Amino acid sequence: MSNPPRTTGTALDFAAGALNTLGTAWIFALMLLVCADIACRFLFNAPINGVTEISGFSVVAIVFLQLPSTTRARRLIRADFLIESLHRSSPRIAAAIEVMTALIGMAAFAAILWSSVDGLTEAWSKNDTYGTEQVFTFPKWPIWLILAVGSGFTLVALAAQTMVDAIRLSKTASPGAERQ
Repeated sequence: MSNPPRTTGTALDFAAGALNTLGTAWIFALMLLVCADIACRFLFNAPINGVTEISGFSVVAIVFLQLPSTTRARRLIRADFLIESLHRSSPRIAAAIEVMTALIGMAAFAAILWSSVDGLTEAWSKNDTYGTEQVFTFPKWPIWLILAVGSGFTLVALAAQTMVDAIRLSKTASPGAERQ
């Protein structure tokens, strides 16, 4: 059996989809900004200030906006060739590996969430900015907020995945369980 079916239409799926859509729109806006910067450089010899800074932070923001959807789709760093063959040959071992990797992912994203909330509160309280004074600056707190939201939803998605996989593991471990 390959990846277990997941529920659709849940609040988590809606939130993950909304964040993914926001990340995709951000990619499109960033593409337009970079193209406008190139055009301004070429046509008017006047680059747009802050494109480099915006691009650097955008990559991080886009990744964290799209992580919950990636996790829900079970596409968060995995070796499909190995786990798929294990699902066919040894469903119990495959389910155990799925639970273990999801738990490790939960620990990692809990640490990222903890750190990003700390960064958010510090950036907010100090009104911390990024960029070059008198040229282009922007506040750091929105990026920290995106990291916190993305990490939080990814943590919840991993917890949901862990529950599904733990149920599958308990079914394969019970006497008389059929190999799937």
